[in-house]
This record gives sequence, structure tokens and C-alpha cells, in this order.
Amino acid sequence: MQEGLGKAKKTRKKRRFRFGKLLMFLTVFVSCVLLFFAYEELKDTFTLKREIADFEQEKISLQDQKDELAKEKANLENPEYVARFARGKFMVSKPGEQIFKLPAKNASEDDHD
Repeated sequence: MQEGLGKAKKTRKKRRFRFGKLLMFLTVFVSCVLLFFAYEELKDTFTLKREIADFEQEKISLQDQKDELAKEKANLENPEYVARFARGKFMVSKPGEQIFKLPAKNASEDDHD
């Protein structure tokens, strides 16, 4: 009878040991899976933060460009500015005016000989 009880205790210990191993394996496996998903989420978060920073920089650049274009539009709606611009850039003259083109300051010295 004592022998039967000893075998039963050993069998229970083996079962507990196997159950403990299985539980430990499952715990490690679940932990690894959770760490993998946490890493992926962290990587996505950093990628999104970088993209947000890039888009903010682009937004600032586009806002500056918009402001410059608004100034240019306002200037082009001013007839005096348009006349001055056309005279300077395209050498348009008023009746009776003469246009003189002066050499550029950065012309090489060889051209003057």
C-alpha cells in the first residue's frame, strides 16, 4: 500500500513538473509575442513622428511660399509696379525716352581691353 502511495506521489510530481514546464513555456512564448508587437508599435510611432515633423516643415515652407505669392499678386495688381517692372526687366520705354544698357559689375577685365 505504501508503494502504491509513493508511485501516486511521483506521478503527481511528474504531472506538476510537466504542467509547470508547459506553463513556463507558454508564459515565455506569450511574452515574446507581446514584446514583438510592442516593438512594431514603437517603430511605427517613431516613423509617424518623423513624418509629422517632415510635414510640419513642408507646411512652413508652403506657408512662406504662399505669403511670397500673395505679395507678388498684390504688386502685380498695382499699375505703377507693373510699369516699373516692365521698364526694368523688358526695357519698355515711355514715348520719347532712351534706354541705356550699362555693363554688369561682374564683367571680366578681358572684355575692357
